[in-house]
Amino acid sequence: MSAVGRIPFLDLLTPHRELEEELVSVFRATLSTAGFIGGPMVEDFERDFAAFCDAENCVGVGSGTDALRFALIAAGVKPGDTVVTVPNTFIATTEAISQVGAQFDLVDIDEQTHTIDPERLRSYLESECTPDARTNRVVSRRTGTPVTAVIPVHLYGQTADMDPFLEERASLAQGRLDGACSCVQLLSREKSGCLRRGWRGDHE
Repeated sequence: MSAVGRIPFLDLLTPHRELEEELVSVFRATLSTAGFIGGPMVEDFERDFAAFCDAENCVGVGSGTDALRFALIAAGVKPGDTVVTVPNTFIATTEAISQVGAQFDLVDIDEQTHTIDPERLRSYLESECTPDARTNRVVSRRTGTPVTAVIPVHLYGQTADMDPFLEERASLAQGRLDGACSCVQLLSREKSGCLRRGWRGDHE
């Protein structure tokens, strides 16, 4: 096959070329104000992204890891808790769990979607966990600590099927968080309608 006919496995140059004028313009504006942390550029992003997500507020943070860590803290995950996620995710997912002092436990993916398998999650909660009548939580037999959150990672532009998670939510004390750094713009159907993935973390 000739070089002309080859399709690169990963092309990071073409998108940058297409957006070069816009990106350079924004970068120059940032240089002119030295507003690298906070400032008008960040405030504009927070306002625009909140509007995009149909959310009341947006807070810009330094990284996706920080976003996950702060979301876990806001959801009430405490040191010693267990947070369930998937094995095929970037290290930031489990890193954020560790940063809040919690332990992670893994539930495998659906081989078709490559996202967390709702049936395996249900099986995990039923057979790998024990209800604690005193705290009204389920305790992981693997970690020996209460399962207080689930991070169902949306990956490669594919969103996890969230309806079963909403149904399983009653089994958890805190609920679940969406980890959507890799497909924040995707839309998917839920019982409550069409939601932008990643803007909502359900917790009780």
